[in-house]
Amino acid sequence: MNIDPKQLIKLLSYMATFDGGIYKPHTKNPDGKVNCQFIMQMRKENEDYLQWVKSVIENVTSARLTERPDYNTDGYQRKPQLRLESNRHSLFTKLRDRIYIDNHKVIDPHMLRLLDEEALAIIFMCDGGTNIDLRHKNPHAKIELHTKGFSYADNMALSGAIYDKLGIVSNVNRHGKYYYLNIATKSHKTFYETVKPYIKPSFDYKFERIAPVIAGW
Repeated sequence: MNIDPKQLIKLLSYMATFDGGIYKPHTKNPDGKVNCQFIMQMRKENEDYLQWVKSVIENVTSARLTERPDYNTDGYQRKPQLRLESNRHSLFTKLRDRIYIDNHKVIDPHMLRLLDEEALAIIFMCDGGTNIDLRHKNPHAKIELHTKGFSYADNMALSGAIYDKLGIVSNVNRHGKYYYLNIATKSHKTFYETVKPYIKPSFDYKFERIAPVIAGW
């Protein structure tokens, strides 16, 4: 899978910002200079997405996909997970400098300039949610992007980029001290048609939840 450099930066940026991560391994080097690596953990049922991410990373360096043991001791039975881990590489070090401030993820302005249909699909697969609101006389769908790890300013910037690039309207909502994006009802059909071609089969359930609404479009 050969990807041109601009597309590669787009994909890795969105994959690392949403659900993945770029980490600096501990080192005993006196100068502390060591390259970073990409790491992502996800449920085994989403292996199709992880295999895709792995194929993208392999344009840069080697990566391994292994089963992740459940280290919890609370007795709760969790679904099996997989761990994707790359080799260290200077590109990941550069991306980390953009994506993290004081070890906290932010929305990189350069990444927003690269936003397109595929990038929005990555956000939806990693952090998107759907349901049908039954509280009203005419039940309607809800499509949300659970970007609660980011600040209000970051959410506003992402919302603006989604509208500027793709014409999809979203609102920044608040849940306690956290913020997230709610796709405006008038943009639901456009959102669905925009991201659906890029959704991996294991994430189809997100749209299946609102299938009765989609059927009426």
